[in-house]
Amino acid sequence: MIHSLELANFKGIASTQRIEFAPLTLLFGANSAGKSTVLQALLYLHEVVERGSADVDKTELGGSVLELGGFARLVHRHEIGRAITLKAEFATPGSLARFGRSLGDFPFPDLDDEVGSAWLELTIRVRTTTTFQGPLVERAVIGVGTDPEPLVWIETGATMRESEPLNARVNLGHPLISEVASDFTEAWEEIAVPEEVLRRSLQDEGGGEGGGAGYGTGLNDGSGFGDGRSLPVFALSRSRDSALPGVTEPLRVIPFGDENKEKAETTAHVRAFLEMVVVGTTGQLAASLRDAFYIGPLRTIPPRGFLYERVGRSTSWGDGLAAWDLLLSDRGNLVERTNKWLWNLGAGCQIAVQTLFDQSADAEELAEHHVDRTVRRLLLDTGADSLVLPSEVGAGVSQVIPVIVAALAAGADLCMVEQPEIHVHPAVQVGLGDLFIDAAARDRGRRTLLVETHSEHLILRLLRRIRETTEERLPEGARALTADQVAVIYVERETTGVTIRQLRVDKQGEFKDRWPKGFFAERMEELL
Repeated sequence: MIHSLELANFKGIASTQRIEFAPLTLLFGANSAGKSTVLQALLYLHEVVERGSADVDKTELGGSVLELGGFARLVHRHEIGRAITLKAEFATPGSLARFGRSLGDFPFPDLDDEVGSAWLELTIRVRTTTTFQGPLVERAVIGVGTDPEPLVWIETGATMRESEPLNARVNLGHPLISEVASDFTEAWEEIAVPEEVLRRSLQDEGGGEGGGAGYGTGLNDGSGFGDGRSLPVFALSRSRDSALPGVTEPLRVIPFGDENKEKAETTAHVRAFLEMVVVGTTGQLAASLRDAFYIGPLRTIPPRGFLYERVGRSTSWGDGLAAWDLLLSDRGNLVERTNKWLWNLGAGCQIAVQTLFDQSADAEELAEHHVDRTVRRLLLDTGADSLVLPSEVGAGVSQVIPVIVAALAAGADLCMVEQPEIHVHPAVQVGLGDLFIDAAARDRGRRTLLVETHSEHLILRLLRRIRETTEERLPEGARALTADQVAVIYVERETTGVTIRQLRVDKQGEFKDRWPKGFFAERMEELL
């Protein structure tokens, strides 16, 4: 579960902007203000962490719906001399231990229990050396909990030659490990890379290849700590052009100097520590993003042939077709639950599942071998004694069904939806508020719904539910909603770049901050 995201030099965003997520987070703002930028940053972050590439065009989650255009289109004002920074804070409920390492004599036996959340900050820029040219993750900084002090940070080498390792610095004075670290600081420093070796490599590269500009601001200057604490640097074998190691790859620590039995044991401890702090945390961030749902602003109306079940078919949430595939499989009574919400929303139709028998095999033979060769087909029942295709009813139905299914489906800590209200009646938009309240309450509040919308009707329903919860007069069947469960984020484009700020809501469902121009006020003006 992602708690917050910070961005700088990403698309329209210049200076650092921070978004703190609630279980139900709404992005408001004028057209082209930059609302979608937040969602696209999460899709980009997934690609960078999962695959290592910083020059991303199409994304796995966005499918064919979204093209990012590569680093040159993503960096602010397309100025490739700038560095994009992304920082995510996230929960780490799973184990940090990776790859079945033996931790019998590990110096930090309680590390797994003490880390319940972490943060990752990436610096992404174009690098040019004699062997490399292009954008990459130049630095990855990892911290734990809410402590702003880094625990580990990793940088690419100066030359980017194929055999050049990553440089990983460990903050042995970090509050999480400082009490224990003092017992073995000397042993860890014996396998670390000496500072003079690091400085020499930077000077050599900067003198002859012109690509060292901006490099080394973390490792070369002591990482910003002036209190003399131990900050050993360890060489890590690099498998990709990124400062962030792959989330499924074991780490290889390269000890400096001649190796012996004692150094081998120390190297094993450093490797286990880095795998837990770096791979163990970022692997959980990658998994959360990997399982996310992203629904684009325009959902595809399924064609006639698509409405038949096709085992193994690959579909995308981006265009909404994955929702129809889930309905065809009907796991967990999904059709019944979707129909309940279609009824609640007053959509004017229900999903009907037709079961067809595959005549290509004998029924007795199939039964004998316990083979199910039935095929399902989806149609819509409009109550007019006929079943119709989605293309034969109003476009709003095909647009809202993927939104409903994504809200009900299991398996996603993060669900991102653009314009859920498109092509639907205001009454349906109001009802979407209750749908999102219900979805955000699932999994004991560990789910985040990130909704980009222009719908005044949707936000009014949320404010009403907050007020009714406070006054203990919720209608029968309505879920409770408190102000801290909702984040209303307003995105605004200014001359200096996009600004993002949260509009606070009190327990009476009233905005504590002035609502920007573009919402609510226009309605009052028209009524005068």
